[in-house]
Amino acid sequence: MTRVGYILLGGLLCTGCGVYSFTGHGIAGIESIAVDPFDNRTAEFGIREDLTEAIITRLLADRSLTLTDRNNADAVLKGVLIDVNDRPLTFQTDETVTEYQITITVEFSLMVPGKTEPIWEGRISGIGSYPYRSGGLEERRGGITEALDRIAQDLINRLTSDW
Repeated sequence: MTRVGYILLGGLLCTGCGVYSFTGHGIAGIESIAVDPFDNRTAEFGIREDLTEAIITRLLADRSLTLTDRNNADAVLKGVLIDVNDRPLTFQTDETVTEYQITITVEFSLMVPGKTEPIWEGRISGIGSYPYRSGGLEERRGGITEALDRIAQDLINRLTSDW
């Protein structure tokens, strides 16, 4: 390769490469967000508070967006819990259920205050599992917490990534 070829190759490499980060930049113009308490269309008691808390906790840990009140927010996150579904996951040889899977589905929208159309909207399902024991409400609660945490993580990923 000639000297000119090396100079051109070096120039292409320098202009084609730059600082790259795996950190998303989120939605353009949105730096602060408020989270409205999610509505609950399921028969599951207390789940809306748990989901709202999980989302706020993830937002605070992520720090890509500033969490603020509705009056000072660039955008408001709203959502509705629409389904909680338990189904058997694993069985013993005698076909007795040993573990259940719980799936929680949420619809959400991100709104700019004063506008009627959402910036974006979608649906997320989170899955958790728990061992089956007769009367084991505490185990089921663990499965719900796992599913809600997955929903919160997926939602934060969608809010803060642009790819």
